[in-house]
Amino acid sequence: MHSQARPTELPFDVNGRRIILIDDVLSTGRTVRAAINEIYDYGRPASIELAVLADRGGREMPISARFVGANVELPANENLVLSRREGGAFAFTTGARAH
Repeated sequence: MHSQARPTELPFDVNGRRIILIDDVLSTGRTVRAAINEIYDYGRPASIELAVLADRGGREMPISARFVGANVELPANENLVLSRREGGAFAFTTGARAH
């Protein structure tokens, strides 16, 4: 199944709004930085805050989360992956990072 790229659409005006970005795992900060850049393409929010379930460190960008569920220390060669169990509960697992 192939998906087609479509332009981003936001169902609200970002100008003057308080925006809270939510992510599962914060690592290098590059994904969050890209999301922030995308938001500013749509206007100027009053503020942008970040909430993450897990912060694994390893920043390459000056990004930090205001709300953090857990700080997790992992070797650089491992991924932290959020998955859903059979009963519907979410859980983190670790695995080797693809090169």
